[in-house]
Amino acid sequence: MTGTGRISHLRLALLVCAIFGLPATAAEAQPGGQAAGRAEAEVVVPINVVQLSDLSFGSIAANGFGEASVKVAANGSPPRYVHTARPGCSGQSECLPHRASFGVSGEANRDYRVAVPSAVMAVGARTGVGLPVVDIEVRGQNGSSATGGGRLDNAGRDTLFVGGTLRVPGGTRPDIFRAEFSVIVTYD
Repeated sequence: MTGTGRISHLRLALLVCAIFGLPATAAEAQPGGQAAGRAEAEVVVPINVVQLSDLSFGSIAANGFGEASVKVAANGSPPRYVHTARPGCSGQSECLPHRASFGVSGEANRDYRVAVPSAVMAVGARTGVGLPVVDIEVRGQNGSSATGGGRLDNAGRDTLFVGGTLRVPGGTRPDIFRAEFSVIVTYD
């Protein structure tokens, strides 16, 4: 391209800019917008959870011909034996059903949320047979939050309770059944 060709392209570019009202050079450009932003963080007391006691369905007698189940409520109400299930002991505390409990600590007067599985499988130590633990539920001692958690008190503490229902199919052989489950707490 010759020197004259470059000039005609430049004239064409200037003409297009003039027609559309665009600035012809960087010096004629309007200044850009500007705004200020912020970065922010809140440092809080970490939330902690520690196990205090296991969820136990106790010693269960089932006649072996139909499904049996035991419900241990997180709210502390008495255990409920359904269908063919009966208590397998008469009052010894080590064989009675009870809810699990966990100590929760953190920032005072804060709501927290709890994540637990809805069901787990309890496996027999001798037989390897699995029994489902279903309808796992939680409840905070200081009152439950709308999100299925609890509320820390003025000292930043609460006790969290976990309950559920153990299903025992007919024909289940005697064994000791155990399951593990995670309890995860986070601030709301």
